[in-house]
Amino acid sequence: MAGMSRHLAGRRAGAALLTLVAAMLVSTGCASIPSSSRPQVIAESVPAASPTVDDDPRYDEIVPRQGETPEDIVRDFLRASGSFDRNHARARAYLTSVANAGWKDGSGASILEDAPYLDTRNGGAVLMTAQQQGRLDDAGSYVPGTAPYPYSFRLKKVNGNWRIDNPPPGLLIESATFDVAYRPYEIYFLDSTRTHVVPDVRWYAAAQDTLPSLLVTAIERGPSQWLQSAVLSDLAGIVLKNNIEQESDRVKVYLTGLDDQADTLTAGGFAQLVWTLDQVGVGGVEVYSDGRLLAPRNAPGRTMQQLSDWRSFNPDGLSAAAIGYYIRGGAVWTTADKPISGAAGRSTFDALSVGVSVDQRSLAIVRKTSGGEVLYVGDAGSLHPTTVIGKSLTRPTWGPGTREVWTVKDGRDVLLVPLSGGAARVDVTRLDQIGNIRTLALSRDGSRVAIVGGAKGKERLWIGVVIRGGGQTRIDLARQMNVGDDPVIDASWSDSLSVVALTHTSGQDSSLYSVDVSGATDPRLIPTTGLPGPPDAIAAGPSLPLLTIAADGLWRTPTTDDAWTRAVEKRTGESAPAYPG
Repeated sequence: MAGMSRHLAGRRAGAALLTLVAAMLVSTGCASIPSSSRPQVIAESVPAASPTVDDDPRYDEIVPRQGETPEDIVRDFLRASGSFDRNHARARAYLTSVANAGWKDGSGASILEDAPYLDTRNGGAVLMTAQQQGRLDDAGSYVPGTAPYPYSFRLKKVNGNWRIDNPPPGLLIESATFDVAYRPYEIYFLDSTRTHVVPDVRWYAAAQDTLPSLLVTAIERGPSQWLQSAVLSDLAGIVLKNNIEQESDRVKVYLTGLDDQADTLTAGGFAQLVWTLDQVGVGGVEVYSDGRLLAPRNAPGRTMQQLSDWRSFNPDGLSAAAIGYYIRGGAVWTTADKPISGAAGRSTFDALSVGVSVDQRSLAIVRKTSGGEVLYVGDAGSLHPTTVIGKSLTRPTWGPGTREVWTVKDGRDVLLVPLSGGAARVDVTRLDQIGNIRTLALSRDGSRVAIVGGAKGKERLWIGVVIRGGGQTRIDLARQMNVGDDPVIDASWSDSLSVVALTHTSGQDSSLYSVDVSGATDPRLIPTTGLPGPPDAIAAGPSLPLLTIAADGLWRTPTTDDAWTRAVEKRTGESAPAYPG
């Protein structure tokens, strides 16, 4: 959406600041959808910012007045749609009684450009010409995509005043109004191994006291259509029995639907609830099944759950102390400024790229040989060649806990290589549209994949989902991301909801962007201040410095807004940076 540039790291901005910024955006005609509130594993839960409440004075002036024109009625109807109180009562005030009774305001929302063009016709009709910038489905999931949105409002006079008689299904919300009224929340499901949670972003306009029940109900309803076949849930079939009770230091979640013989939830079920509820500042979580207070089987005395109890389910799985890797003169080095042990740490190995498993126990290295490029796997002391060999192999990428590494052979064949067993081909839906693959990177929870593909000089960034079942794995539902018109040459996951993309122009300039994989925010430009030349490769990780190669040297920046500095002692011949994952 035009003008959107808020970075994903700003997910816990205070409500007062959000309202102030939004008011400024409305006054300047520039809107920005806020980013989501990723829980962080810390000693104590920090309450998240409260969403906008309906006593916001911005809505006080939006009430029907005597003698308003049809155009004013429609304009105010659009503005009032940001008010969620009493089933959008403020917007309903602009409808006829018949339209009010039939309006399906729960059928999602279309997000429109600000100030769409309105043309009043004979008989009180108002023709709206607008550009849809995205939409929310009825479950609150954002669906990207721009399209014309024309609509003809039919108005009738009621007691001498115009009222809308045919509101469209769902809400029509201008972008600036959406920015203030809605906030994103992450509904957590499970990866294919049931050992990591996977965030599924939903957008809600709701009062603070209703959010916990709303979020747990979203888990109950299941994942979004995009992730439906890529994630699992240990809460499937379980229903929220009563509204969640909130106390000063905890919430109480009352469930029903567990097996009568079950005395606890699975670890995954606890993790889904705790990670989801932590982002609204609940402190701790108590879970009840038909009145019985539950505790994990491995911790029977721990009836109140906190995020720190379930840190192992972190979708990103890396500590802030994780080191980076890169290639220097054919050898694999680390950001500790020393080569790895074993043969791959010597220049004679002729390494081209490296991938490290999330648990940092295993390596995958693409090695240049006389017969082509060969994939080696193992630990540093016992690397062995696999059967994967080709004219080119992409930088290896690992799934979480699956003991498998992925690479792309000759730009077309996506291969999954278990540490034990032979390589398997991964089908890619829409591969003909994606084209030759230059980069493929799994998210660290293994549920999504970033792909850079296309004809040379026309590469684009795609985000797909990884679907496993029936002994096969495929990449499906790939979405092309908006990163401008320049070709994309590299991409790396910074966390499970954002990717850093590197673009390159014909003038030899390069740009770095932080990309929200849901498509709900425009890419944010990352400054390249301090670099001696255009970057030509990128590595990112959660709460880790960005790494890039510029002028044959490895550079780092602590945050996406800091100046770049040398990552290691000044040398040349450095390439292919990577973080575990």
